[in-house]
Amino acid sequence: MQKSIWRGAIQTQNDQFEAKRQVVLRTAARIFSRQGFHQTTLADVAKALNVSKPTLYHYFKSKDEILLDVQQAAIDQILDAPIDTGASGYDQLVAFLRRYVEMIVDDFGTCLITTGVLPLEAENQKLVRKGSKRIEMLLREMLKQGIADGSVVRCGPRITAKFMFGALNWIPNWYRSEGELDVEALAARAIEFLTRGLRAPSGS
Repeated sequence: MQKSIWRGAIQTQNDQFEAKRQVVLRTAARIFSRQGFHQTTLADVAKALNVSKPTLYHYFKSKDEILLDVQQAAIDQILDAPIDTGASGYDQLVAFLRRYVEMIVDDFGTCLITTGVLPLEAENQKLVRKGSKRIEMLLREMLKQGIADGSVVRCGPRITAKFMFGALNWIPNWYRSEGELDVEALAARAIEFLTRGLRAPSGS
């Protein structure tokens, strides 16, 4: 990343710190995903940003803190998204799957999936696992609601959710943004594949 991009993160004096902090996070996420967390040093991140290594310590205390914040940012993309509680369980499920695909092909989501929690310190592993569990429970609840309102066929929500995440979480291992599918088309394919057989004939 060129110095002009680093400087370009400045929008106003008030958001300068947070804007640059986000540049560090996104740059680190890309490098962690590409070459691995343990193989990446803060010097590598600083070099990519064309800044000094001590500069990074102005924004983060450690490499572990950077990874934690990257992974939490990915999780928050799902947990902080609004849910249309007036929609059927099936329609909520479709919206969730679309958001999830968008998240995992983003720099933060790809890093969450490809790096995993094991490189984190023990306490930080617990935080990320807790967030991931909340995402899983959110999907399960949508499936349960769909079964209850008749928009989803009867199924085991826990096992169905496990199958869905298994398929979705593999996407960063093969998806390339420069390929034949853009993110919108990718999400549409994933939704078609994962919900086939789940939508009740009378579902909306």
